[in-house]
Amino acid sequence: MDTNTLNALSGLEIALKEAAPVGKSNDEFTVHDFITKAQGNGQILSYDSADKRLRRMVEKKLLKFRLIPLAGHHTRVYSAY
Repeated sequence: MDTNTLNALSGLEIALKEAAPVGKSNDEFTVHDFITKAQGNGQILSYDSADKRLRRMVEKKLLKFRLIPLAGHHTRVYSAY
């Protein structure tokens, strides 16, 4: 293989490693996790209200989020700064 081919393959290997899905870590949670925890504390939350509350917390810089592939969809996982 020539140098150009080797460089292209190296670039593809790097891109594939970066694109590999990374799951949810122990310090991250989804909207469903948040709802379950709230129910354990006696609060009843709908998915929409929990989602809006978490998004507001992101806007206020209380939480951060990233998207991960989960069950065939991209899902937000939240964590503290």
